[in-house]
Amino acid sequence: MKSRILSLASDTFTYGIFILIGRFLTFLLTPFYTNYLSVEEVGDVGNFFALIAFVNVIYTFGMDAAYFRFYSKDNFNQSRLAFTYAYLTIFSIAIIITTILLLTVNYYSNFLTNLPDRETIVRLAVLVPFTDCLMVVPYAYLRMTRKVAKFSLIRFSLIVIAVALNIYFVVILRVGIKGVFYAQLIANIVGVAIFLPIIFKLTLFQWNSKLFKEMLRFGLPTIPATFSGIILQVVDRPILKYLTDAQNVGIYMVNYRLAIPMMLFVAMYDYAWRPFYLTHYESSDSKQLFARIFKYFVYFSGFVFLLNSFFIEYLIRLPFFGGRFIEPTYWEGLDIIPIVMIGYVFNGFYINFTAGINIRKQTKYLPVAVGISAIANIALNFALIPILGYRGAAWATLLAYFVSAIVIYYFSQRVYPIQYQWNKIIPLFLIMIFIYIITIQVTSGMNLEYRFFIRLFAVLIYLFAPFFVNIFSKTEIHSLRSILMGFRNRK
Repeated sequence: MKSRILSLASDTFTYGIFILIGRFLTFLLTPFYTNYLSVEEVGDVGNFFALIAFVNVIYTFGMDAAYFRFYSKDNFNQSRLAFTYAYLTIFSIAIIITTILLLTVNYYSNFLTNLPDRETIVRLAVLVPFTDCLMVVPYAYLRMTRKVAKFSLIRFSLIVIAVALNIYFVVILRVGIKGVFYAQLIANIVGVAIFLPIIFKLTLFQWNSKLFKEMLRFGLPTIPATFSGIILQVVDRPILKYLTDAQNVGIYMVNYRLAIPMMLFVAMYDYAWRPFYLTHYESSDSKQLFARIFKYFVYFSGFVFLLNSFFIEYLIRLPFFGGRFIEPTYWEGLDIIPIVMIGYVFNGFYINFTAGINIRKQTKYLPVAVGISAIANIALNFALIPILGYRGAAWATLLAYFVSAIVIYYFSQRVYPIQYQWNKIIPLFLIMIFIYIITIQVTSGMNLEYRFFIRLFAVLIYLFAPFFVNIFSKTEIHSLRSILMGFRNRK
């Protein structure tokens, strides 16, 4: 079991190194945006990319999930056919919808932004999801073949290109929000060019109606689930703009991004987790393995939460091009960062619990589970934003992620029951919350130097406390030590 946990940790680490550096570079765009774009432009960037996320779900048509499930390491011909059907389906849908959106831009652009030259801005935004979707299946192929380094290197390289071009267009040329889309489009085009050899190599023009129908049968139920998942992630921004204004969206979006360490941790775990459980679910001890991994996930999530919650205020005060790392106008929203991070933790719960659904091919439960939480998210946003403003949007997101975790846990336990150690996981989670609340209260009003050292000590207490209250067994302590030593050796 330990070797398999180390395998997951190794893949997570490899994904994580490149994702961490790449997303950090993307995160560096936030201070550039806050210093070189207006608050309204920053808000519209968030709204456009929220809408792009919805469009991407339509374009992929559930075929990315179907490719994951019908890829076979023992049947290369079937894997090529699965790649072909997934890729060509996505391409066909994307080209049709993109053409329609480009031809009708005059009719809807004024609903999306009040900025000058809105039609050009919208046309650029429309092309982003089209180029995005052309890379979805090739990326999935790299993940399923465990070409982790190649996957990560490509993703990282495209992020570097996008960030560099953002700085060029936004900071040097000062073309405003259009520069954001110019940069992303060019990076995406480079990515598609990189993947062309893989696309040509794996495309197989043979027809297998049975496989295609099975892929559709598996993939189609994931569309409403994925769509609902996107609602969970981004619907707060258009609702916030509708109920308030673009400036509130800008403040909200910037502080939402400051929760990036937790988002990165959950994302890099997700990249490694899905191939891992689809590879190991046939093992005799798979359920015990998955339960143990979930407890480790909760433990490391707490560490990331406390580290970011306690020290983010030091980062935002650093000098940066054009002013501070985060322009002081946005500091008023710092209190939503812990709320957003807890939401990400519950999203990680959801990711863990979907293993049983996918293993048993019971994707019919996904639309129900995520749909309920998406509806809850919309309702909570409309209920809380008028009372709490953008803070209400943050709380709505947290509660919606919690609902998604509870509902998917219920369905997953019906088809693939796993005995999670809740008698230890819940205390572990409560230790994290208790340390956070007490430390924030104690350090409130202290100068930055004293506050830094007390909070650092609180993080160390969290790291060692679970070992003294019997949350981890001796075997698990040894496994955790092996994981950490493995990370050290890889460095």
